[in-house]
Amino acid sequence: MEKESELQNLIKFLQTVGKLKQVKRQGWIDRGVKEPESVADHSFMLALMAMIEAEKQKLDVCKAVKFALVHDLPEALCGDIASRVKEEEQEVSNKEKHEMEEKALKEILGDLDKELSEEIFSLWQEFGEKKGREARLVYELDRLEAIIQAVEYEKEGNFKVSLQEFYDYAEPRVKNKRLKAVFEMLMKERRGSKAQGASFL
Repeated sequence: MEKESELQNLIKFLQTVGKLKQVKRQGWIDRGVKEPESVADHSFMLALMAMIEAEKQKLDVCKAVKFALVHDLPEALCGDIASRVKEEEQEVSNKEKHEMEEKALKEILGDLDKELSEEIFSLWQEFGEKKGREARLVYELDRLEAIIQAVEYEKEGNFKVSLQEFYDYAEPRVKNKRLKAVFEMLMKERRGSKAQGASFL
């Protein structure tokens, strides 16, 4: 039987990361999207995409899904700090963002047992460094998931500022052959919607 204190710490951890269900994705907020998705919404979609694509590409499915689930955990405390095509236009530099997120993650993981805490932190670091095929795949899927969402928001007319920067940011970063093909299909869908009169300005 586990100690009561360990179960209490687990509950505290889950309550903390559960805040991701309320943390809205900052990039959408900045562009005037009404009722934008949460970080948890994004992580769910990314985990599903990771499961499918890792299986298709004969990679470690479990590891890919783990990357997707832990990659944004720090945002439960430090919020979603949006990346920009031009780093100088960001509120904080990539270096500062990494330091803030690392500090937040260590605080979040402080409630877990040492073995699990070290595993999650190691996964987060490995993903950030894009080490290995699974990490690189999920990194590119992370970009692609945002494009899927951007296309939907554009079709709905749900934005005030152009979402073009999302496409500009993702395109050079999506290099996997299968994912590149998906990206191109989404661009074709976007052009078709635009031709039918949807506004993308």
